[in-house]
Amino acid sequence: MSLFTRSSVALGAGVCLLLMISTAPATAEDVSPQLAGFLQKGELAAAEKAFTDQLVKTPDAHQTRFALGIVKVLSALEHLSQDQFRYGFISGKIRTVPAFRMPVPVNPKAEPITYQQARQIFVDLQKRLIAAEAELAKVDTSADVKLSANLLGIRMDLDGTGKAEDGEDFSQIFGVVNRRRPDVPAPEFLVKFDSGDVPWLRGYCHFLCAFCDVVLAYDHQRMFDHAAHWIYPKAVPSKTIGKEPLNAPGQPTSMEWDIVDAVSAIHLMDFPVVEQQRMASARQHLLAMIQTSRESWKLILAETDDDQEWLPGPKQTGVLQIPVTQDFIDGWHGVLVEMEEVLEGRKLVPFWRDYQRFFDRSGDTPEQGRGVNLKRFFDEPTDFDLILIIQGTGVLPYLEHGDLSHPDTWENLTRVFQGQFFGFALWFN
Repeated sequence: MSLFTRSSVALGAGVCLLLMISTAPATAEDVSPQLAGFLQKGELAAAEKAFTDQLVKTPDAHQTRFALGIVKVLSALEHLSQDQFRYGFISGKIRTVPAFRMPVPVNPKAEPITYQQARQIFVDLQKRLIAAEAELAKVDTSADVKLSANLLGIRMDLDGTGKAEDGEDFSQIFGVVNRRRPDVPAPEFLVKFDSGDVPWLRGYCHFLCAFCDVVLAYDHQRMFDHAAHWIYPKAVPSKTIGKEPLNAPGQPTSMEWDIVDAVSAIHLMDFPVVEQQRMASARQHLLAMIQTSRESWKLILAETDDDQEWLPGPKQTGVLQIPVTQDFIDGWHGVLVEMEEVLEGRKLVPFWRDYQRFFDRSGDTPEQGRGVNLKRFFDEPTDFDLILIIQGTGVLPYLEHGDLSHPDTWENLTRVFQGQFFGFALWFN
């Protein structure tokens, strides 16, 4: 299997984020078989109650707490899917795009949705992710918390019918993401998650929380009123735009008009800031993601076993069969350092008008010069206008003179990943 193919498998498995648990060696608090029963039936609510009750009696049962954290993350994703199914999210239009190739069925009876209901989806998702991360943060990573997993056997109730059906398991997600033919049975995908994977999972929670914060920091009402029908078939605008609807009832849409609607959405990306504190919160979540990634690799490099590893060290063989060398790990730590320098404002993002033409670099970027202070961009947010940011005037309030995050630094750091940086980034977190 080529590195490209294997990295694609990692990407597909990464989209399945956080899928866990089957059987594990017997320990004093072995909950793997119990958890496997819940997950294979898609009974996440029952699993959460069972493990919560157990932790009331034995709060130091860290394997149980790890299992509960996993359930809470999966439950957050399940509720997100149910919300999007309820309102007919994207209606199957762009399922060929990798990020949207998920086996959530098209809802022929989608409900109307208002802008406030759309915002509430992100509020609820973040609330559940924060609770999941808090649970995982209590896990003692020095304890034996190993949990074995057949990732492809996990089910979730993606459409909110109250029961997880055969088409709602992760073998379907894995097959869709990796373009497996429907007549080809999915193999078992056994992984043993351990202490190093606890901060890895926390990092994903922080990343998704940061995304929610950025969305909720701004008011998207005008874009929703004019363009939400492209995403939700029964979007309800806040005011009457005209006497007639944009799309006649029952009239099928076409790809050409979908493209025009997408362009209109870009045109309307001019968002007033309404919850400033959320941008500062997003930056803190991103910094926490960097810290948990460092914690994860510290634990992985200290491991002495080689047992169905999800994220292997240089001396281990991972289940994805993708070698992880010390050069890869060193390169990733370099990326984390540079990200942290930029998020803390110690280095500036080079101001693109000084060093680039619109489509091409016009010259070398110096070590020092004018750049955007990303820390201030998050901590002192103003209204967001995509076109003005690209043009440059949208970031003038954040321009400073100082050390720049040099493009060559990023190129050198990512070159070690042999052209597969984004695939490894999704996997490494």
